[in-house]
Amino acid sequence: MRSNSTHEGWRPQKRLMSSMFAFLFVLLGLTTMAQNKTVTGVITSAEDNSTLPGVTILEKGTGNGTITDIDGNYKITVNGSGATLVVSFVGFKTQ
Repeated sequence: MRSNSTHEGWRPQKRLMSSMFAFLFVLLGLTTMAQNKTVTGVITSAEDNSTLPGVTILEKGTGNGTITDIDGNYKITVNGSGATLVVSFVGFKTQ
């Protein structure tokens, strides 16, 4: 016959493990809510509307960035919808 004291000592550990797994799943759910967004566009000169190759586009506060191609096109994946892009090009004011 088994002693109840051994069995009772196991239950709090099981509850603790269940609580930890539940917390882990909630945490994973929160991280999936902060989904990345892909932003695309074309950088052109305001003076003559020509496309600008080699323009740097950075996500503010991160090391995430890209440059425009020969036709001024860019594509960058940013962290969520509240990201700010910083655009810079030699000879132009950073925006």
